[in-house]
Amino acid sequence: MLEANFLAQKYHVLVVGTGKAALEELAQGFDGVVLLDFRLPDVDGLSLLDRIAEVAPGTKVIMITAHGSIGMAMEAVGKKGAFYVHSKAEDAFVERLSATVAHAFDTLRLERRLKTLEGQIESRYSFSSIVTQSRLMHAIFRTLENVVESKIAVLIMGESGTGKELVARALHYNGPRASEPFIAINCAGIPDTLLESELFGYEKGAFTGAYARKTGKFEAANRGTVFLDEIGEMNLALQSKLLRVLQEKSFERLGGNEQIQVDVRILSATNRDLEKEVANGKFREDLYYRLSVFPIHIPPLRDRREDIPVLAQHFILKFAAEEGKEISGLTQRALDRLMAFNFPGNVRQIENAISHAVVVSKGPRIDIADLPPYLRHPTKAAADSVPNFFDSAAAAADGTPSILPLDAVEEMAIQNAISACNGNVSLAAKLLGISRATIYRKTKQQEESQ
Repeated sequence: MLEANFLAQKYHVLVVGTGKAALEELAQGFDGVVLLDFRLPDVDGLSLLDRIAEVAPGTKVIMITAHGSIGMAMEAVGKKGAFYVHSKAEDAFVERLSATVAHAFDTLRLERRLKTLEGQIESRYSFSSIVTQSRLMHAIFRTLENVVESKIAVLIMGESGTGKELVARALHYNGPRASEPFIAINCAGIPDTLLESELFGYEKGAFTGAYARKTGKFEAANRGTVFLDEIGEMNLALQSKLLRVLQEKSFERLGGNEQIQVDVRILSATNRDLEKEVANGKFREDLYYRLSVFPIHIPPLRDRREDIPVLAQHFILKFAAEEGKEISGLTQRALDRLMAFNFPGNVRQIENAISHAVVVSKGPRIDIADLPPYLRHPTKAAADSVPNFFDSAAAAADGTPSILPLDAVEEMAIQNAISACNGNVSLAAKLLGISRATIYRKTKQQEESQ
């Protein structure tokens, strides 16, 4: 009766009469749902559950009994791992069993999908998935393998657009906390007045507009990882509160008295020189040492030019697939133009440049005419200054390398970008891979220092 019922529902059905035969079929790679009677000619159904778990651990087993008890059902489900137990004496037995089988198959599909997604995440955020052929970057990855399994804080330093968050995600998803939350907070992208409530949450009535309790990022990331991007932008008052959380591993929501215990790993990133910020009184020294237990520096793209061709090709394939275009690569002229540019916005800027080129290009390869304006028609100032920004072969009169200070390079890069974009600050910011607010802040800092 059961076989005919499930065949009518378009299931593939395999019937065996003994426990031995069942194990032999399962060992052949059976992947599905098992209906198992409590009483078999050669073995007890409960004891067979353990063997099924060994031979086919992903299988969902539904137990069927004619004389089952509550205690037997509890043992089958609670201790032995059965998916469900049905009694043949229950009302509408066949219909209820059919519904349970459908539910078991749905559960199997969800579990497989979850496993696939977990594998994709692990693959996407592994160190090997970061597009680079730079010896500098591979040396950094080898160093980071020493702290993947650790709980210690890692400070990732580097210019905007170098891939600091990718490195942070690789640390998380390749470590013991991979199945727990990874929560990133951009400290520069949230106003100071809101950042504290974002980090620690608040109670209902804590301030005007707080109509209900809100869970903060630290609480949401419990047992996982908190990534504090642009930590150098955090104000001193909030730095003090963050230090307390790192020391005590607890905090209170705004407007609350309850101490909330958390277990989180802290990864942070900055494009600022935090040691200089400490010396200038703009960053707490004790917090700096808490965050930089294991500091690393991601080199800018201009210091690893061998990555420009591989990054360009990677983004061409990515955006061509998204746009449904047949574009295979770059012409030599276009590649030469990319190699001659210093990309102050680093990987983020070359990604934006290739995205523009793919949209414009008619294929089969991207040429100079497809590149953004600042690469098609670089200004004379950019053409003259960019190659010499970091040319260690250019020497001063005393023989020392002639290298401009980083602040001066940033200033010139911003000015060149704004000039190349005909004064369009939003476009300049996008091409540099930074926000408009960052351009305004850096411009103000440059004016104040003059």
